[in-house]
Amino acid sequence: MSNDVLFEGDSEYGHYIVADTIYAGRPARVLYSGQHEAAQSGAARDDKPELLFDYNQRFMELVTGLEPKRVLLIGGGAFTLPKALMEAWPSLELDVVELDPLLLPLARRYFDFKPTKRVQVFQTDGADFLQQTSEVYDLIMIDAFTHTTVPATLQSRAAASQFRDHLRPGGVVAMNCIATYHGLRSAVLQRQISAFRTAFSRLEMFPASPDQSLWLLQNFIVTAHNTGPELRAYFRYQPLELPG
Repeated sequence: MSNDVLFEGDSEYGHYIVADTIYAGRPARVLYSGQHEAAQSGAARDDKPELLFDYNQRFMELVTGLEPKRVLLIGGGAFTLPKALMEAWPSLELDVVELDPLLLPLARRYFDFKPTKRVQVFQTDGADFLQQTSEVYDLIMIDAFTHTTVPATLQSRAAASQFRDHLRPGGVVAMNCIATYHGLRSAVLQRQISAFRTAFSRLEMFPASPDQSLWLLQNFIVTAHNTGPELRAYFRYQPLELPG
């Protein structure tokens, strides 16, 4: 990581660093979290159109294909994905759930995130939000982590039922998971797929990045829905066979 640190501090939920650095070969501003400085969110500072993190680019592809009118994002991070969504789709309505109260001020100051009337930000736990809201969505995206682990409350059968109940007919849920396809960390994917199968009939899983060994820790997008087309036409990379 570069020494050009713009911010370092703590909230009750974690330790954060904002730094200007080179990430994946691109000049970028990155939000790191945890004592081991895992890259959580970030924005490229070049003129390439792709988002800095491959999994966010996969989310953008899904939105492009589905053309949803109302979206829920659980996990705001540095709010780089909400910023990109608002810029690309001027009529999109977006609710963002972010537990850590420090992250929205960091997003405003260091990542040029400017909330609008079309973006509502809720400072609460994602599972609690689903239990309390009556809103329904065309697309629910989950990008919530404690370091590199999806909270157990969002990987449960109860959570899968909540996702289903807050989707409009034809709606889709998509979750970013950090895991391996083979080996010990593959249990993360197996657990998520098992939970989704209790509430949804159509599941697909996509690699966020190409040509990575399936034994290595990486990002996967797991999608689930009950009606509508297969989603593989929307993603740059072909789906993987579901493990388990």
